[in-house]
Amino acid sequence: MVFDTLVVAGVVAMVGCRGGTVECRAGRMVCTGNMDVRAIVGYGEIHVSGRLSCRTLRFVGVVRADGRLVCARDIAVDGILSNGRVISAASVTLRGVLESADVRTDTLSIEPLHSMMLTRHAMGEYTASSHARTVVGGAVRVHALTCVTLHADAVELSERCRIERLCNASHVAGDGTADVSLFRPTCSQTHLKRRGV
Repeated sequence: MVFDTLVVAGVVAMVGCRGGTVECRAGRMVCTGNMDVRAIVGYGEIHVSGRLSCRTLRFVGVVRADGRLVCARDIAVDGILSNGRVISAASVTLRGVLESADVRTDTLSIEPLHSMMLTRHAMGEYTASSHARTVVGGAVRVHALTCVTLHADAVELSERCRIERLCNASHVAGDGTADVSLFRPTCSQTHLKRRGV
């Protein structure tokens, strides 16, 4: 499917797509191939089985991509951001839960999502802990993140973060609940590329 603007107000299923802006209005979009668009905005659910590529992503709800998620500019999600491989963006701002193998960004912010609705039955996935194997960033401010390796210049950890290896951080702050198993002042620079993933 090729389009300039796609408005999703119900359920849309496609093999693959490329185009301009996807505007989701409480819809559910399922793409079994790759999605290559200029912008994704709105609220609802987006599931991409392949690669998701865009310039900007501003969404409320659930965004899942099994392949790489590459955003030339900013990602801002309130809800769940899930990726099976690599998330690469200039900045990632998330209020909610992150699930990803690797995150490569200049700035990463993960905050809790607060809402009275979340106390209802079957809404716990929006308040679960975030998980990533590797995070590479400049400034990283995270809440309730479990991570194997975190490379960053400035780090702020809160709400029981669990980090196995913290590398290259010149500034570390937190609320005193974080568990960092190993702090390494330097790590291999080969792991620090953001774009070439």
